[in-house]
Amino acid sequence: MSYPVRRPFQRLSTARGRRWREGLALFTLLVISIALQGALSSAFLSGGFRPDLVLIVVVSWGLKKGWKGGLVAGLSGGFLGDAFSAGMLGSGAISLAVAGSLVVLLSRPLYRKHFSTKIVLVAGSCLISSLVYYLLLILFRTPPPGPWVWKEVIWPHFWQTVLIAPAWLWVAGKVMGE
Repeated sequence: MSYPVRRPFQRLSTARGRRWREGLALFTLLVISIALQGALSSAFLSGGFRPDLVLIVVVSWGLKKGWKGGLVAGLSGGFLGDAFSAGMLGSGAISLAVAGSLVVLLSRPLYRKHFSTKIVLVAGSCLISSLVYYLLLILFRTPPPGPWVWKEVIWPHFWQTVLIAPAWLWVAGKVMGE
C-alpha cells in the first residue's frame, strides 16, 4: 500500500505565478517611475522637466489589462506618488485612476496595439488627469487662477509627458512582456 507524500512547499499554479510576476513588474515600474520623476525634476533646476512617468505606466497597464487594471494601477501609482509629494493625499490617486480607466474605456473602438495610438492615448490621459486634479483643487482647496494653471502647469505637463512617452512606453512594454 502506498501513501501520498506531500511536499513542504506547494508550487504556485502557472496563473497565480504569472499574476504575482505581473504585479511585481507593475510595482517595480511605478517605484522606478516615481524615483525618476524626482530625479528629473531636481536635475533640471531652472524650469523643472517633470514628465508624468507614472501616468504612462498606468495607461500602458490599462491597455494591457482593461479598465479595471487601469483603475487599480492608477490608484496604486497615485497613492505611491502622493506618499512622496507634498500635495493632497489621494488627489493624485483619484486623478490617475480616472484617467487610466477612462482612457481605456474611450479607446475601445481603436486599434490599441499600435505605438502611435498609445502615444495619443497618453496625451489624452494627461489632459484628463490634469483636469480631474484641478477639479479636485476647486472642490477641496482654493485653486490657482485658470489661465495661469493652463500656461504654467497643464501645458508643460502635457508636452513633457508626450515627449518622453515613446521611450517610457517602450521600457514599460519590455518589462511587462509585450
